[in-house]
Amino acid sequence: MKIIVNAMPLLAPLTGIGQYIRHLFTAMDQIAQAKVTAYYGTHCEQGMRLPATETSTGSSPDTSPRTSASRPMSTMLMRRGYNLLKRFAPNPRSIRRVAERALFSWHTRGQGQSEVLYHEPNYVPLPYKGPLVITVCDLSCFDHPETHPKERVELFQRDLPKAIERADHIIVISQATGAALQRWFNVDASRITNTYLAADPRFKPRSAASLTPDLASLGLTAGGYVLSVGTLEPRKNLSALFAAYAGLPDALRQRYPLVVAGMSGWNTEGLMQSAQALLARGELRLLGYVPDALIPPLYAGAAAFCYPSRYEGFGLPALEAMASGVPVLTSNATSLPEVVGDAGLMVDPDDVDGLRERLRQLLEDRAFADSLGQLGLVRAQTFSWERCAQETFAVYTKVMAQRGHSM
Repeated sequence: MKIIVNAMPLLAPLTGIGQYIRHLFTAMDQIAQAKVTAYYGTHCEQGMRLPATETSTGSSPDTSPRTSASRPMSTMLMRRGYNLLKRFAPNPRSIRRVAERALFSWHTRGQGQSEVLYHEPNYVPLPYKGPLVITVCDLSCFDHPETHPKERVELFQRDLPKAIERADHIIVISQATGAALQRWFNVDASRITNTYLAADPRFKPRSAASLTPDLASLGLTAGGYVLSVGTLEPRKNLSALFAAYAGLPDALRQRYPLVVAGMSGWNTEGLMQSAQALLARGELRLLGYVPDALIPPLYAGAAAFCYPSRYEGFGLPALEAMASGVPVLTSNATSLPEVVGDAGLMVDPDDVDGLRERLRQLLEDRAFADSLGQLGLVRAQTFSWERCAQETFAVYTKVMAQRGHSM
C-alpha cells in the first residue's frame, strides 16, 4: 500500500506531533505492506528518514536525517524566508499556509492520488483529492479556548471542521478525544479509531549510580527531587502544583526541590508570579529546555512525578514516568485516567489541598511510593508503538477497501 505522510513536523525541534510521527513510522517500518513516502515541505522522499534518538553522550548516529547541518538547502532557505516574512507581513502564518498548500499540490501532482493514501498527523490536511486519514490529538482549542492564543483558536475553528468533513477516517489518541470529536462535530463512531501511544524504550528504571553523571550535569541527585515535565502554559496547571508544593512541610521542600523541565509557552505571566517565592528560596528549579539525551535519566531519578494538567489528548509524560518506575500523581481530567488507570494517584485539577496531601504521602511513605512505581511500570508495558502502528495500518486498509482498492 502506498502512503504519503506530512513529515514537516520532523524538521523542527520535535514537539509532540513530531515525536508521534517518529515513533509511529519507526514501528510501521516493520510492516512490509506499508510503502511510505514522506513530504518535507520542499520535496518528497521514499521511506521515512527518521531523526535518530540521541545517545547518552548527546550525539546522534550518522543516519539522523534532519539535523540543521544535514537538512536540504531548499528547506533551510524556506525557513529563513519565513522568518524574514514574519518581520514585514501582518499575518505570516496564513501566507506560509498558502505556500505550503501550493507546494504540496505541486509535489503530489504525479502521485496517482486515487491510489495513494494521505495521512495528515497534524490535524489539518493539505489539498489532496485521494484517500485521506487525519490524526486529531486533542480538541483543547474547542474545549478550553482560553488556554490558547487567539490566532491558534481561530485557525482551528476555521479549518478543522472542513478537515473532519473531508477525511475518510479520523485517528484519535484517546477515548476522551474521540468523545470530544463526537460531541463537537457529531462524527459517526465508525469514522473514528483510537490508537494509544507508548513510551520510548529509553524510559526505564535506572540505578542511582548510573544516573549520577547525567543528573550531576543538571545539579540534581537521584531520588532527591519532584519532577514535572511540559511546556509552561495555562492548561498544564502548574500554578496549582506550585501552590500545593508550597504547602508541604519545610523539611520536605528542602529535601525534595520541585524541578520543572519545559520551554516557556504562551501566557506565562501569572504562572511566573506564582513561582517567585519558591524560586527565591531555591525550592523550585525551572530547567527550561533539557537536551533529549538527558530526559530519560531526568525522569528515572525523580522521587515522584507530578502532572496536574487540566487537559491532555493522551498525557505521554505520565506514561514516560511510569515506564521509568517513578510513582505518578496526576489529574483525573480528560485522557489521563486512561493512561494511569489504577497505577497512579489522581486528583481533581482544582483540588490544591488534595494535590498537596497526595504529594506529601508519596514523599513521606517511600514504601508506598515504591509499590506505586512498580504498578506503573507494569501498566506502561501494556502500551506499545508496534500495536499503534498495526492499528494505524488497519485504518489505512479499511479506508482503501472502502474506496475500492485492494492491498
